[in-house]
Amino acid sequence: MIRAIVISALLLVGTAAQAQVQPKVAKGPAASLPKLETWTLENGLQVAFLPMPTAPSVTVQVWYHVGSKNEAKDRRGSAHMFEHMMFKGSENLRAEEHARHLSSLGGYVNAFTTEDVTAYHNTLPSEHMDFAVQIEAERMRNLWFRDDMIATEKEVVKEEIRQQENNPLYVGFLRFLEMAFRAHPYSWTAGGDLEDLDATTTEDLKRFYDRYYVPNNALLIVVGKAESKAVRASAEKWFAPIPMGQERPAFPAELTETPQSEKRREVVTPAQIGLVMRGYHIPEAKHPDVHALRVLALILSGGESSRLYEQIVRKQKLAVQAGGQLVIREHPGLMMILGVYLNAAKGNALEAALATEVAKLRKGLVSKAELAKAKKQLQAQLVYGMESVTGIASQIGYSWIQRGDAGQFVNDLAALEAVTSADIRRVAELYLGDAQSTVVVIPPAAAPTSGAK
Repeated sequence: MIRAIVISALLLVGTAAQAQVQPKVAKGPAASLPKLETWTLENGLQVAFLPMPTAPSVTVQVWYHVGSKNEAKDRRGSAHMFEHMMFKGSENLRAEEHARHLSSLGGYVNAFTTEDVTAYHNTLPSEHMDFAVQIEAERMRNLWFRDDMIATEKEVVKEEIRQQENNPLYVGFLRFLEMAFRAHPYSWTAGGDLEDLDATTTEDLKRFYDRYYVPNNALLIVVGKAESKAVRASAEKWFAPIPMGQERPAFPAELTETPQSEKRREVVTPAQIGLVMRGYHIPEAKHPDVHALRVLALILSGGESSRLYEQIVRKQKLAVQAGGQLVIREHPGLMMILGVYLNAAKGNALEAALATEVAKLRKGLVSKAELAKAKKQLQAQLVYGMESVTGIASQIGYSWIQRGDAGQFVNDLAALEAVTSADIRRVAELYLGDAQSTVVVIPPAAAPTSGAK
């Protein structure tokens, strides 16, 4: 999510980082979704099933409520390791057989890790739904820990880290996270750390697996052409025999981020292009203000018609790119905006211009036209994101992880529609003050660095 911003700066393709079309909001999937069924097995596994009788396929996904924020600070990369290891064999499946089996049936598999979640998904012809449930249950508790496999996968993950850390833009981004989050583990990404991975033992990984890869810390999602009776029978058959694990540990109170009351700014090592990053803390995903912040972020930084692009790129010509990202997490996240520049002499002016555009939102109301346009764009994104079984399952998974309710996403269209100009000004005043900001400046290579300020 955040990393996409840095990647867009690296690409420098000459178009807006988040260029948006302006489609009309269709009365599509969000308005006509069948009822979501949810239930819990005796071992604590939660199940969510949404039938799509006209779909040609079914997606079977397992979302584990564990990500990089659950890692020990000296074992960063553990969650990422399991994204790889879960495909490397279990008691009844050889390495890579999970993917090969699904591929032979006309399906595909994948996985991803974020700060909050590690998820595994299988999309395949609907008649093979039960088989996908079976093999997901197989690796939930039967993962095969082998020192040689772990060593190999460490090197794979470490190579991914090296590729990122060889880029000054990404290093600057990592510094930005460290400055923005002084207590919370959102101060590192899900990618991992080279030294930590070297220090991580097989026993460390087993403990992580036993704590988090258990039924009572997971959600089984089935979306597509299937019957409720069949899904329930499959979940009971394959997952119910797995014993409940230990209760999920409470998030340590000492890792909760305290409110920021003073601006943080630093100039870091130059890169091939210049980048000014500016971030503000925002509430957790389930907070009602998030809907207004989503609209605000699109007005400010959503593509070539946004305020940032119009003012900073087109009119003032201070940057070759401008955009942003609202990073919504289970715990309080960030709103991040940036400008990409090539002329070192324009760095200070660009930094000031970014702050000015944010200040405008605190001082005045956005127009009715801006508000209506942003709402339509967000609503369209939500609707079009649910045009596939995998898209719907993702909405269910993120809703469960971030808001504690697998079905909460169905209320988002109405919540976005209810946002007013006054709401946008209110959240801007509340969360986007200059004293609440974190700024990292990465000068273009020709510019001398001035150190921390």
